Amino acid sequence: MGVRFEWSDAEHVVMYCYIEHPWAWQEYQATADLMAAQLSAEAHPVATMVDVSKMKALPKDGSVMQNLQRVESVLPDNVFASVIVGAPYIVVTFMNVLTKIKPRAKRINMFANTFEEAHQMLAKRYDLLYPDQQTENKFALTKD
Repeated sequence: MGVRFEWSDAEHVVMYCYIEHPWAWQEYQATADLMAAQLSAEAHPVATMVDVSKMKALPKDGSVMQNLQRVESVLPDNVFASVIVGAPYIVVTFMNVLTKIKPRAKRINMFANTFEEAHQMLAKRYDLLYPDQQTENKFALTKD
């Protein structure tokens, strides 16, 4: 299982990240670096959807807050939103702490229960931030 990612669409607007048991912080950080490189290579606004519904427990190989702060710091400026899908209570708790100490995290992070809900949230956020750009089909659900 572990941590993996893929673009949800050919236009490279939304990147999916999946965190599934068993996984480790070191693996997560390495994947976050690869994601950040691909996200920053895009010349348009992009978003991430992080599916944590199958992550189970947080790994014991590092500090949760240090790891979350590091990931927040490597996200490129063209990321307009990051939706965490299926977050257990412990993840919501740590993310709420992160949003209190990192203004950018507060600005871009959202929570959704399903991928469908996450896509709807991204479309609304995109329309709010970029009212002059067309969103038709940009955030259509393509995940099976």
